[in-house]
Amino acid sequence: MADALTLPVREPTDDADPADIVAGIRRLIAGATLDCACRAEIDQLLLQFERLAAGRYRRRRLDRARYQRRRIAAIAELLCELDEVDDEEVDGSLLAEAQLLFEDIAEAARTGAVILAGAQQVDRNTEASA
Repeated sequence: MADALTLPVREPTDDADPADIVAGIRRLIAGATLDCACRAEIDQLLLQFERLAAGRYRRRRLDRARYQRRRIAAIAELLCELDEVDDEEVDGSLLAEAQLLFEDIAEAARTGAVILAGAQQVDRNTEASA
């Protein structure tokens, strides 16, 4: 039952860091022959784009972290059965299942931490490029 809730700790990301995207665009623009007024306006637009993209990225990361929190809560509910079992009723299969549930909670917590660390890194990158 706990296997259905398992996700990899190093979650693949399908979205790139907005600061990296904007840096690539800036490199392309740097080679273009633009007048100074145009270049300043483009820099402002890129900065605005980067901030908006970082906000969307952060929201997606936060949604993923919230999913991990809900996953942990659901697994913790399954562990409530431990409170209802007498010491005489405990057997190896119950202990093995509880162990797996605790491991799933640990994995969800690690995954949530990795997700939020990615969001923090984007915030740092966005602040550095501002």
